Amino acid sequence: MSKIISLLIIVSCILSFTSNGQNNSLFGLLRTSNPAAIHLGSLDLSAGTFNQISPNSIATSFNITGAALDPIAGTYFFLGTNGMFSVELDSGTVLSQVPLSNPIAPSNFDNFRFNTSNSTLYGLARRYIQGSGPGQGYGELFLATANPNTGIITQISPQSVGESYALQGNAIDPHLMVYYYSIASKFVGLDMYTGLVYSTPNISFPQGGLYFDNFTYNCADTTIYGLIRVNNTAPVTVHFGKINPQTGVVTQVSQQPLAYTSFTINGSSTIDPTTGTYYYVSVLPQGGNAVIGVSIQTGSVVSVNPIPNNGNVQTYFDMMRHPSDCFGAQAYRPNPSGGTASTSNLSSNELNVYPNPFNKHLTIKSDQNIVAFKLIDTQGKVIVQEAPFKTELQVQTSELTNGIYFLEIKTELSTQIIKVIK
Repeated sequence: MSKIISLLIIVSCILSFTSNGQNNSLFGLLRTSNPAAIHLGSLDLSAGTFNQISPNSIATSFNITGAALDPIAGTYFFLGTNGMFSVELDSGTVLSQVPLSNPIAPSNFDNFRFNTSNSTLYGLARRYIQGSGPGQGYGELFLATANPNTGIITQISPQSVGESYALQGNAIDPHLMVYYYSIASKFVGLDMYTGLVYSTPNISFPQGGLYFDNFTYNCADTTIYGLIRVNNTAPVTVHFGKINPQTGVVTQVSQQPLAYTSFTINGSSTIDPTTGTYYYVSVLPQGGNAVIGVSIQTGSVVSVNPIPNNGNVQTYFDMMRHPSDCFGAQAYRPNPSGGTASTSNLSSNELNVYPNPFNKHLTIKSDQNIVAFKLIDTQGKVIVQEAPFKTELQVQTSELTNGIYFLEIKTELSTQIIKVIK
């Protein structure tokens, strides 16, 4: 009975959130620099209108390295001069403002995002260690979480995973529980369970490019999208593209360069998974700023929403987040310290799944009897479910659409999850 009540509460929260139209808006910080003022604001994507939600300025400055939106609680988070702000989406009221504190050692909390699969803020705990002489210090970087109610930073990484990071963006894969950031020519993935390096390929541009900027993860097709800067000198050429986080290969999606080439390099990008639109902020050729929408299918610009100025005062819209971005996602890679397998295929003397990628069928072989298995899509829907109780079986997959799936295989000794691709 308690499970039913909990489920009803969750459904009620979802309905109350989506019924008020917030899932058709982008949320961010409406900012002016002279005079310095910051309000929680929104962009109504249907009407193309910007709305100032906070009646009064809630801060005079903010940290450009992170922001987050909790769609269940209806709360937006950002860092200001005096710590982390929690702001109610409906009213723009500051619910709390707490200083950040790392019990291990003083640190920043940068590049943070909200992970929808466990309702937690993840980011990078960064600090500088002074050396014995000038120029002899070094940086330390740890995957960490932060509690927005207390300001306590909890380090996950057992040791430093690097010295610095680039402001090109950040992303969370809530299915695999991997946090991504970039540094120089590396695209770094951190295991959100252990804080250890999950992957670190070199970034490469077979079609040309220098940087992969403003990247973010799209739960609808489990892909990381961003902006490809082809060059640094005027006229700057920018393409819309995507990256394979395992290989680091960046692929152009747009057939032609984007008309809006300037953008804020502060992770201020988000995706509407329903319409398949990627949003970023750019400077318009005639002056002023606008929120640009790009189709993730074609890479073409599908919307331009100029940010209105207040008289002669320049207005900005920073750190955008979409409330439906990865809403309802579930983690399918289990915690490796819990005694279960990761998503990579296990050795053939235990469990073998092939071909991967697959087309018309998948074959599963095991040393033990397969008690049960499920084939699950990225939205959590069970596509196939059987209890064969044998060591080998073939799953017909010809009718499945192309994409990423997860095999949950239970044998007599263990339960393992394997990522497969069609």
